[in-house]
Amino acid sequence: MDQDEIRDELVRSAQRWARTALDAYFEEPVDQDFAVHHMAVAVEHLAKGCLASIALTLLADVRPSVEDLLVLGGQEGKVERGRASLRTVGGAEAVTRLAKVQNVKPPAHLATLRDARNGITHMGWGRASSECRELLAAGVTYIDSLLPALEKEPSWFWEVHYEACKNLVEKATSELKLRYEVKVRRAQETFAKLTERMTDSEKAAVIAGLSAAPLPSRWYLYIPTQCPACESPALVSGRDKDGEYGDIWFLPRFFGCRVCKLTLTGPELELAGMKGHSLRTEEEVDDDWEPDFDFM
Repeated sequence: MDQDEIRDELVRSAQRWARTALDAYFEEPVDQDFAVHHMAVAVEHLAKGCLASIALTLLADVRPSVEDLLVLGGQEGKVERGRASLRTVGGAEAVTRLAKVQNVKPPAHLATLRDARNGITHMGWGRASSECRELLAAGVTYIDSLLPALEKEPSWFWEVHYEACKNLVEKATSELKLRYEVKVRRAQETFAKLTERMTDSEKAAVIAGLSAAPLPSRWYLYIPTQCPACESPALVSGRDKDGEYGDIWFLPRFFGCRVCKLTLTGPELELAGMKGHSLRTEEEVDDDWEPDFDFM
């Protein structure tokens, strides 16, 4: 297998899938499920193209067969079916590997884009129409972040949709921030009404009592934090993920404050500064590596 050939094939494939995704979104009749599905495929193919540009072995499945290793190692002639038998890494793991080797952090909603594709592919379940723009914008943002490593320009990749893509990202970003800010303001109003007639000691007692327990969550791991709205002690829940060399990472998934009733999920957590981090001490952490928080 020729490294440059595989890279170029993956880039061209990503461009085709992305173009058809945007055609489905911008042209009548609009097919949002089609758009989301194809954008997720484009993201996966371009991520694999970046991996191929570094080393073909990075395309190997998490548990590669001997045939996979032979093909990726340049010994395709020793495999009966050649590259037709090749199993490669999945989209989520491809993004994770790029985060390690190129330090490309995925944008908020990229994991949701992948989940939506899986839902559409396997069960015909798409996302609500209100989420489509944000999911596509996540795909566009991530693809744009990979193009410099491939020596490609966004205007080349998106072609006639270049300006529309810029507008798509700008609108999705502003809408997300606006909704987050509204939620925080409402929570601040709730806190003000709760405590307006209390003395300082009464307020402290109420905050201590309410913040002692977390809001119910499907996630089993809780980490102490501070509420971005009322600044009360609170807990963010999520899951752990094994990293390299025995490291353990905390991946936030839900925040809830019992005092002001603020709840945050998904990209709202990132806006609040609640990001994935190592559970080890700072002295033990390699600052040059971080996992793909969105795809875990």
